[in-house]
Amino acid sequence: MTTSQDSSRKISLEMKSEVHYKKAAKSYRKSQQYIKMINLYPTLQNTLIECKNENLIE
Repeated sequence: MTTSQDSSRKISLEMKSEVHYKKAAKSYRKSQQYIKMINLYPTLQNTLIECKNENLIE
């Protein structure tokens, strides 16, 4: 379902500059979301190691 607000919005398919994306990435790396994700890497790695020889699909 679309509303008049949705249909009046214009979507640009033009990409932004490389500089724009580099700035966005730099900013994201300082965000709380990114820091939280990075801090979960050891948990993910340990879980993968523990499940290495498990038959997870029957």
